[in-house]
Amino acid sequence: MEREFELVRGEASEAAWDELTAALEARRAAGEDLAAWAEALAPALARWPDSVPRLLPLQWTYRLAARGSLPEAALVNALLLSDRWAMTHFEEFRPLTQRKDDAHDILGDEYDDVVPDARTEQERVFQARELGALRSLDVAFFSDDNPYSPGPMVWLESPALLLAAPFLAGLHALNLSHALASWDDPAAALIELLRRAPALRRIDLSHNELGEAVLIKLAGCPEARQLRRIVLTGNGSGEASRQAFAAAGLRGAVEDLDDDDCDVSEDGMG
Repeated sequence: MEREFELVRGEASEAAWDELTAALEARRAAGEDLAAWAEALAPALARWPDSVPRLLPLQWTYRLAARGSLPEAALVNALLLSDRWAMTHFEEFRPLTQRKDDAHDILGDEYDDVVPDARTEQERVFQARELGALRSLDVAFFSDDNPYSPGPMVWLESPALLLAAPFLAGLHALNLSHALASWDDPAAALIELLRRAPALRRIDLSHNELGEAVLIKLAGCPEARQLRRIVLTGNGSGEASRQAFAAAGLRGAVEDLDDDDCDVSEDGMG
């Protein structure tokens, strides 16, 4: 039996996923088409619990951003577009800012034999149909206060890309820490996001300086009641917004380190 099938039929774990992606990457390097492999492995991987992250590797992320389609991306359930990648892959890390007329030769091999379309790299990733099994998305600016940070991998200038993403409806966890600074109407955008993401249970909105008015509107949104953890630290919350979340039955779901009396959920964002 091929090692790849042994891995997906064995115990589900992040270590097994890392070994599987390394094996598939070796097959791609040897010239194999991974479409057949992705189709064959998908049924067994679908039996893995969603709580075990199957993270899209960094190189696969850049390849998807260049091509707009990647068969092996259909196997993942977690997408990291934060600058956290730079903490472990600093030399390879770069933001997804490439456009059609930009030079590609300095970026590695992901553009080899590719005729890029008019979309940005961010658009190609967010519109990829292969990401239908995605359950966790992280687009945080993790090192916002780090002067040596290369910056975020993706900067959502508006909510449009996220709201139109085919995978949004299936998301369970979403990290938007430091990510909403340029949104014109964050309250309306977040309410629409919750409406389009009925499976969402955990959202990190920390350090966006949303303010009381936005938080009160968010607490009053009927779709917010689906959430089990809401991280609000760094948004200028006050007594009025805390009462609004309490009235909505969400007091125990809120984590707000600006409020010493706030109940903190133990649920992770994984």
